[in-house]
Amino acid sequence: MFRTTVETKNGWQVATLIDSAAGTHAEIIPSAGAMLNCFLIQGINVIDGYADREDFLRRVHDGFWSAKLSPFVCRLHQSTYSWEGRGYTVSKFAIQGSALHGILYDAPFDVVETRADETHASVSLRYQYDGQTPGYPFPFNCTITYTLRANGRIEIRTHVTNPAGAASSLPICDGWHPYFSLGGSVDNWFLEICSDQMMEYDQDLIPTGRYITNGTYYPGRLIGADRLDNGFLLREGHSPFCTLKNDRVCIEFLSHRHYPFLQLYIPEHRQSIAIENLSGAPDAFNNGIGLTTLNPGEKIDFVVEWRISAA
Repeated sequence: MFRTTVETKNGWQVATLIDSAAGTHAEIIPSAGAMLNCFLIQGINVIDGYADREDFLRRVHDGFWSAKLSPFVCRLHQSTYSWEGRGYTVSKFAIQGSALHGILYDAPFDVVETRADETHASVSLRYQYDGQTPGYPFPFNCTITYTLRANGRIEIRTHVTNPAGAASSLPICDGWHPYFSLGGSVDNWFLEICSDQMMEYDQDLIPTGRYITNGTYYPGRLIGADRLDNGFLLREGHSPFCTLKNDRVCIEFLSHRHYPFLQLYIPEHRQSIAIENLSGAPDAFNNGIGLTTLNPGEKIDFVVEWRISAA
């Protein structure tokens, strides 16, 4: 039986999608960029998230756990770019001068619709960005829909629209920054990525525009002592295109409409791993790699689906 709840707990609003027959539920936090903060399957939470609202406010900039990445992903070199002949400098959060992870990661989304029947539970959340962040004066509408289905499948669809009456086109990239935790150390987890092309980064983690042949995780293997902060170009037509598992749980990435890049990062504690779907490369506003342009009235959907199962 599927059902949806929206309630206040731990200091913030939580929208929960529940499949009681399978023992799975997903918790989404509207006020924190509509992020997925928990996914429980048979008592196992596979998302390394936040304990409550205060924890989020205290730690969000430490690792951007589960953050929504929009309208740019990863790094924007020196926080600057040019668009349609004008220069802009983004003033949000920066490390060593480079803006990081977009501007919607703490945006207050509103729950606009919930649904539940015998096949699924879903929630849609909306945020209307009005161009208020210095350096990105392009209003757009963003609607995120989470849909939980049988067998631990969850789809995350991001719908972005440049309003018909907008004054100009807008540059946009989209992504997610979830950290997955399977229990124990990442050293003992199996990882497979359908890619043998890794983006070459410079010392500032900005793509050079070149790719390095790297089939380390294709086919998959144990992560072992590897340290990851790397971006991969996915092979087309593969599903699942990424698999992460241990002897407790398995996570498969099934679809990646408009998400051709996958960024992976292992934090120092090595108890979780960030697997980030990206529509464009880091610094895409400058290098153009994967950059989407939306003219007034145009729209786009970015979609990813995971299948999460207990061993």
